[in-house]
Amino acid sequence: MEIIRACGLNIFLETATVRREMVWESVTPPGHWLGTLLEGSLSVQQEGLGEHQWESGGGTIFSASEQVATRHVVLRDGSVAAVFVQIEADMAEPLVGGDTLALISRNTPDPRLALPEAARTIAWQMLGCPLQGPARRLYMTGKAMEMVAHVLDDAAAPGHAGVTAGWPARDIARLHEARSILLAELASPPSVPELARRVGTNAKKLGSGFQALFGTSVYGFVKTSRLDAARMLLEGGETSIARVARQVGYQPQHFATEFRRRFGVAPTTIAGKAR
Repeated sequence: MEIIRACGLNIFLETATVRREMVWESVTPPGHWLGTLLEGSLSVQQEGLGEHQWESGGGTIFSASEQVATRHVVLRDGSVAAVFVQIEADMAEPLVGGDTLALISRNTPDPRLALPEAARTIAWQMLGCPLQGPARRLYMTGKAMEMVAHVLDDAAAPGHAGVTAGWPARDIARLHEARSILLAELASPPSVPELARRVGTNAKKLGSGFQALFGTSVYGFVKTSRLDAARMLLEGGETSIARVARQVGYQPQHFATEFRRRFGVAPTTIAGKAR
């Protein structure tokens, strides 16, 4: 991995050929992060933040108040290409301003977030830069700031998750708590009214807030999270499709159809490759 440091920004560039089940560990420094996995398939486990599956095109925006131990596991043979930009915590407000910074503050690095197309294009340009020495550092710094600018512009757009920036912090905390409950109880999640009651809000506010902050409905989040969890189980070596289906809350007779609709392959295909 190449790391370029400049002006309160740390730029992380990765291109590598990988094999399935390769593992590496790192420490994610505190600060505000944004980035994208342009190629590859990874399972990333971060201390205190849980485990997430990354696929090509996945992006993230999140903030860390302290360093986070991170473990990466490659899910399939091929290549990995990624670009991440870290805005150092003590430089974030001078660089982008406190009000603007609130638009990209996230507590959880959910890789299902899609960065704007312009930001992903810039990421590819950064990986393809032929410059060296001081010219390379200057180019990368400029491109990183351009990437941040596109993400901020997208976050400020009407209807984006950034609309929650005006919400009280306690409401945003409740939404993250609700999300954590759903992930912990995927096999038998609470109803929306029950979930709202457990986190101290009402069903209408929970539904609209979930859509704004996470870009999906509560039902949609549960559905995709169940299927993602099922794929991870199958890629981890589980061979019983019925057992996986029940473990994530599906009836076996419906599971294969939903799995194929999401991933484009049958669960038996994934299970067969894992053997």
